[in-house]
Amino acid sequence: MTSAQRSLRLFAPLTMVLAALALRLGYIAIAPRGMQFENVDARGYHWLAINLIERGVFSMNTEPPYRSDNVRAPLYPLFIAAWYAVNGPDPRAVALMQAVLDSTTVAVVFRLGRRVAGQRAGLLAALLYAFHPASWRFCNEVLTEILFGLLLTASLWMFARYILSGRNRDALWCGLLSGLSILCKPNVQFLPLVLLGILIQGLYTGRRRLWRGAAIITVTIALMLAPWVIRNRIVFGRWFYTMTFEDNLAHVSAVATLARAQGESVAPWTPRWEAIYDEVIAQAATRYGWATSAESALSTRERDLRLQQITAVAGDIVRARPMDFIVSHTKSWLWSFVPQEHRFWYERLAGQQWDTLPALQGDALGRALKAVRRGQIVAGASLLVQERLLALPPLALMLWIGWGIGYFVGAILFCVGALQLKPRALALVFIATVFYVTFLPGPISQIRFRLPVVPIILVLIVVGVLGQGNRVTGR
Repeated sequence: MTSAQRSLRLFAPLTMVLAALALRLGYIAIAPRGMQFENVDARGYHWLAINLIERGVFSMNTEPPYRSDNVRAPLYPLFIAAWYAVNGPDPRAVALMQAVLDSTTVAVVFRLGRRVAGQRAGLLAALLYAFHPASWRFCNEVLTEILFGLLLTASLWMFARYILSGRNRDALWCGLLSGLSILCKPNVQFLPLVLLGILIQGLYTGRRRLWRGAAIITVTIALMLAPWVIRNRIVFGRWFYTMTFEDNLAHVSAVATLARAQGESVAPWTPRWEAIYDEVIAQAATRYGWATSAESALSTRERDLRLQQITAVAGDIVRARPMDFIVSHTKSWLWSFVPQEHRFWYERLAGQQWDTLPALQGDALGRALKAVRRGQIVAGASLLVQERLLALPPLALMLWIGWGIGYFVGAILFCVGALQLKPRALALVFIATVFYVTFLPGPISQIRFRLPVVPIILVLIVVGVLGQGNRVTGR
């Protein structure tokens, strides 16, 4: 290949990376100030970074006592703290850096798509991610998803390279990037088991060399997590990585389970949601005979013990109502794939809250369902079309239909691509990763938690479009 040909091959992906950066920086420039803290988790990460810089303690507390946190992972707060140390506590500086990181993800998506399905697949997948609106939005929020998405996509790219070429250095890179992913987002601490399971399967398929990759990835991840586990042993007096799962079991799964068992439909983090969580805490206080002292008077280890006790009560709640847990978790996960992003963009573009639209007021849905129950299916559908769809403002209708069609077509192409991608081990890892990352949040599932696997989803969609799942080219 001549230098001119190489330059031409680099021109398209580089152009997409620059376009992605321009779109993300443009959105940050026009977004209202303060949006970086729109999510409550963002403030927690902000204070973790502030306390690391000013007090040298990994704490989310905004005032004394600054007790060490045992739920969050360290990498993202360290990332924020690094920029705060240089620019002061300015969240916009973090947003600008995240725009650069997410533009880098575009390049990684290109390389991954090209590696598993050819040059055209890489270009198309990168183009789709560059113009993915949710990515622009979350670049401007102080949340883990942008950094985590880059690390996760890069780790899967390295895994694909190892599966296809068997080079140990690719397994090492996969282990390093997987370890960083876990240090960024603790929810995925068990995700490497998916990778290892596929590699170990090589023993039964005759590809014994894959055992080396399994060993390299395992040892690398263990070494990377060891310092944080040792820190937790010193601070909290016991061995663990994070208490994220335990906290989510108590504050999310148990609450959703109780709400369903009581016949309630409760949105996460609403006053009623927190009231049910208070009931879980009250049960723990009664069972374990808590003193009436305020939480602020507890030491770091005493607060950790209370979280363990709350988790035990939450576990009993879930085990006593398994069907309510399964249904509430699965229903919320499935509902998260119903398009919701059009609401955000309509509110930004039109300056009007989606829920206040006149077309959404009234009981058109209820009357339509009554018509269907009477056997008047056509009349019920017509009522919804006339009073809900056609009554929407043109922009709202366009966004609603656009996102709906996009999700429907994307779901079909994703399934087609998953069936076509070769080798099957790689397809299984991609599918398992998407399922794991999206299913785990359950009752709090939303676009935010799906964003890190959007690159993988887009690669499979592109494979479904081009039908090139068995073409392996490039590196």
